[in-house]
Amino acid sequence: MFEDVHWLQVKIDDFLSGTPELPQHLIFKASQNFNDKLGRFNSKPRGKSNLPSLSQIGKPFCQLHANKLDWSQTPKDRSFKIKMTYGDMTEVIAVAILEAAGVKIFALNQRTRLETTEGDLYGEFDLIIEDDDGNLTMWDIKSASRFAFEHKFKSYEAMKEGDSFGYVSQLFGYTIAERSKYPDIKAGGWIAINKETGEMKVCSVDPTDEEIYHANIVRTIKRYKEAEENNFSREFSDVEETWYKKPTGNRKLASSCSFCDYRYSCWPNLEYRKKAKSKAANAYEYYTHYKEEEVA
Repeated sequence: MFEDVHWLQVKIDDFLSGTPELPQHLIFKASQNFNDKLGRFNSKPRGKSNLPSLSQIGKPFCQLHANKLDWSQTPKDRSFKIKMTYGDMTEVIAVAILEAAGVKIFALNQRTRLETTEGDLYGEFDLIIEDDDGNLTMWDIKSASRFAFEHKFKSYEAMKEGDSFGYVSQLFGYTIAERSKYPDIKAGGWIAINKETGEMKVCSVDPTDEEIYHANIVRTIKRYKEAEENNFSREFSDVEETWYKKPTGNRKLASSCSFCDYRYSCWPNLEYRKKAKSKAANAYEYYTHYKEEEVA
């Protein structure tokens, strides 16, 4: 079925076609924003709060539970701060391009609070956009790998299907939080930038899903408050490894668990080692069970 291209995508594509130029006043504005973002490189982790943040609330519950129990986290690698700063810089570039393309940024990088019957959640949204008719929509800017750009951000349905980072709950949470100020605001979606190619893609949400995600957020808060040492359960099991569709005898983490900060605490015998059978130099897996190959 044919779907209309989102008006935001049209604006971006029209601006980037030909020989786009950024006006000097937007370059100056971006440089100020860049300075603020770069300063975050020196920021220290915030103290632990009683409830998850809006950016955390949609993650798998076992991650939230482990966080509440203060499980040991996997140490961040040396490139972690660079990756975070790269994401911040991507946002600066995206905002400059949006404004140069004639998109009205109504609000940018503001703290917000979502009030619920189970407690309040806090966070910082990326931007609110105002269209030509005065309608306000909430958007997140994401820098993405080629794979995520092509698969995760290809559609809203694809986003919902593999949302281990909780992006959908986060976006709806920001939207509902800001409705106390702007009664007619709706969720917009994500503006993704491919880190490898520089392509920009608009992935819009279905705003009618808001009620479902709001209820999920409230249920998660309630469950979080009831989480104790004796009621922890994994949301995922490990999976069988195959090579050309044949089992290798090994078992590895599910993809969602591979990015979890608590993977070693949750799986004490976890081993990060060269992928069985593969000849590729950088092919590694997180194995929960590894069978050494017999030497002929």
